[in-house]
Amino acid sequence: MEVEIFTHRNCTECNLLMEYLDQRGLLGKVKIIDTERYPFLALERGVISTPSVFIDGKLVYAGKVDFQEFEDILHGNGVERHFNKEELIGKLMEGIVDSFAATAWLFVNRDFDSFLAQKDFVIAVTGLALTGGEEEGYQYLKNVLSKEGERILQEWEPRMFRNISSNFVREIYWLYGRKVPKEEVFSKYPLEVFAHWVMVRGGAVGRVGLRIHSLSEAEVMARIAKLYAFLEDNYDALWDKVEKEQKSLGKYVKA
Repeated sequence: MEVEIFTHRNCTECNLLMEYLDQRGLLGKVKIIDTERYPFLALERGVISTPSVFIDGKLVYAGKVDFQEFEDILHGNGVERHFNKEELIGKLMEGIVDSFAATAWLFVNRDFDSFLAQKDFVIAVTGLALTGGEEEGYQYLKNVLSKEGERILQEWEPRMFRNISSNFVREIYWLYGRKVPKEEVFSKYPLEVFAHWVMVRGGAVGRVGLRIHSLSEAEVMARIAKLYAFLEDNYDALWDKVEKEQKSLGKYVKA
């Protein structure tokens, strides 16, 4: 059994997973691939969030990993989940808002049809990868999202705001290594610059995944303006949360 884990050095969930595997003497059973050093390999494999766990080439976990279940797999124990269709939308959206790339791209572009083409990711984050109903569950998701996608995005908007805003603050933290006063940040990043950041950072590497919307597109800019206001209102609390999280990262992802 070949097990590959795609990680990033500043990923909290990656850090927790590496600690768990180390404590149980299981690190030798997996191959760790750093997405910062090997971005194009990650792109080739369809990695959207970290950690992403592949078993014999199949994406099984994306973003969130059930540690005990994964340990059972590494010990060679059979694992099979049963899924409830009614839970699939919630699981998919949980997986999306756990991924900055997925969240930002969908928040701006509102295009579930294109997003669902990333079938391996959808199946992994919903848990369908460990069930016998992958195709049935996937088709159910496509049918529901084609009819109710916009309503679902609006329902999950608060979580999307928190994800995107936290990632913006996290990158300011990485850039400066100190707390940047709120006034300074919003002077450097007026709404138009922030809108560009959201569009470029949302799942884009080079031209792959890149959709630039004109600043004259009123509907898009109105959504981003709401997000910008949320960021401005919550900047200090977000900074405190990000700073605490980043300082807690351990040896496995900081090197």
